[in-house]
Amino acid sequence: MRQTQGRAHMAFTGPVEDRLAIRELYGTYGDSSWRGDREQWVSCFTEDGRWTSHLFDAAGHEALLQTWDGLWKDWEAVAFLGEIGAMEITGDTARVRSYAREVVLMKNGSHFKLCGHYADRLRKVGGEWKFAHRAYTQTIGEFDALVMD
Repeated sequence: MRQTQGRAHMAFTGPVEDRLAIRELYGTYGDSSWRGDREQWVSCFTEDGRWTSHLFDAAGHEALLQTWDGLWKDWEAVAFLGEIGAMEITGDTARVRSYAREVVLMKNGSHFKLCGHYADRLRKVGGEWKFAHRAYTQTIGEFDALVMD
């Protein structure tokens, strides 16, 4: 089954400098997720940044960190790989479509694997690109029996 999200033909548009800076933001997000660095991770969002999924809706740094802590309380380690599929930059805002592959090792020894996509809205703040809203949709999930218990 073919899935589409947003405008399927959104291309890579906008100044090359901004496209590079946005790619670096995604790199920082993935690196901080992999290393479990909550402070660096939350710094990827605007102060009023929002992160939504089928499990939560968190807005603002305090709520984002509470959501992070709630997730990580049962996690031992995370492998996070992301890829940008399309990027459309208009001035100090951008729309980005991206994909993520995650494998999470739980403290109880079980693990789960996710594949999903993000519909992202970005905003340039003080010359730096930040996530204003990351809307995650899980496409594929694989869970050990222990995770479901």
